[in-house]
Amino acid sequence: MFNLNNLKSNLELICGINPVYSLLKTNIGKRKIYEIYLSNSKQSIPKIKEILILAKEKKIQINVLEDKKFEEIIGDIQVKTQGVCAKVSNYTYYDFDLFLSKEANRNSRLVILDNITDVGNFGAIIRSAFAFNFDGIVIPKHRSVEVNKDVNRTSAGTLEEVKIFQVSNLIQYIKLLKSKGFWIYGTDTENDINVKSIDDLDFIFPMALILGSEHKGISRLAKENSDFLFKIDINEKLDSINVSVAAGIIFYEINKRYKKV
Repeated sequence: MFNLNNLKSNLELICGINPVYSLLKTNIGKRKIYEIYLSNSKQSIPKIKEILILAKEKKIQINVLEDKKFEEIIGDIQVKTQGVCAKVSNYTYYDFDLFLSKEANRNSRLVILDNITDVGNFGAIIRSAFAFNFDGIVIPKHRSVEVNKDVNRTSAGTLEEVKIFQVSNLIQYIKLLKSKGFWIYGTDTENDINVKSIDDLDFIFPMALILGSEHKGISRLAKENSDFLFKIDINEKLDSINVSVAAGIIFYEINKRYKKV
């Protein structure tokens, strides 16, 4: 019997209406979709009907099961399935060099994550990046959060909509971005003359925004390679706010100013 806990290491189970729909519609991670599992009582839901149409168009096997049987097969009651799951291959990171050579343009907006290891923050940042139309997120290969099933869950399906780039040397790629005409904006919490308030900053495109963890912030080399350092003005009794909360605020401000360009 198929069970979530018995999945091979090169397979994942993507569950939930929005995640499975995005998987079938966009599939940025270039996953191979093996099967769709559907709880019989959910077939009348409009978005489920759209999922079934997409799956049939792509000739993906659909297994409609009685509710009890569906729950037995999925096996993990902690997963919020909404009655639909897809068995898929692991996520494939998007090719950063390909993006820079073929897709980047004068209006491109990227997010760079430095020193971020929390899965919940990563998922929330992905969701906000999609909401505010960023082109992709760059993460380092080492000492960083990685894409996994928990990230997919916390991003509420938007993982399959946003390009995620994994690079071996973050600073090297920041320098590459600068050579390609990108302006680099680093976040900071220090009260320093060189750190501007976001309210006093004009964002220039193409651009890349570097976000760091709540406690460590971005690295010294990331700061040194930023064209601008800035911060969000918050209650002076607080040292910092959660990085995913800060990301949402910054993405909103950048998106608002982007529309004026």
